[in-house]
Amino acid sequence: MRSKTRNGCLTVYAGPMYAGKTTALIAELETNLEDDKKVLVIKPIVDDRYSVEDVVSHDGTSLKKETGHAVKCLDLNDIIDLESLKDIDVLLIDEAQFFKNLSYEHVPLCLQHGIDVIAVGLDLDSEGKGFGSMPFLLERANVVYKLSSICSVCGEEATRTFRKLTASSSNQVLIGGNETYEPRCLHHWLEGQKEKQKFLY
Repeated sequence: MRSKTRNGCLTVYAGPMYAGKTTALIAELETNLEDDKKVLVIKPIVDDRYSVEDVVSHDGTSLKKETGHAVKCLDLNDIIDLESLKDIDVLLIDEAQFFKNLSYEHVPLCLQHGIDVIAVGLDLDSEGKGFGSMPFLLERANVVYKLSSICSVCGEEATRTFRKLTASSSNQVLIGGNETYEPRCLHHWLEGQKEKQKFLY
């Protein structure tokens, strides 16, 4: 790891699905590449909705298409090897909530070695609970951008992700798109949760 004179900066983009988090990540990549920074982009291998090897937003914006930059896909429990980060200036993490070992072990170590970390992810799961490593990252972030979407019911600002009644799994991790999830404001998310309870019982 090359010597650096400052700690890295942790920036987190958080919000519900369809809030533009991955689009923000791609924009961060473009900015850092323009500044001649050496960047590594990682995404969880479990998220293969649009591409196994590329970071793709819900609106179809592709990291590889926009920047030509390679993406490293990691399994949920893969360890980021600091040797592989020795020449990296910036680490970009897509869908950070899916990385279980990322926060407690590796992000602080990256920051201590002067690597800036930019992570995007769902701060809350569809049940309104802190998701994966996101609470840890949000607590320690130097900069937080709280993004929102548009409520699929009323068109107002959406801050929650609602899992539709037709979803077949109750597991916290259920990879899906608009067939499974929709953004909702707090009021209609609560209404949906009440309806879901009636549906389940």
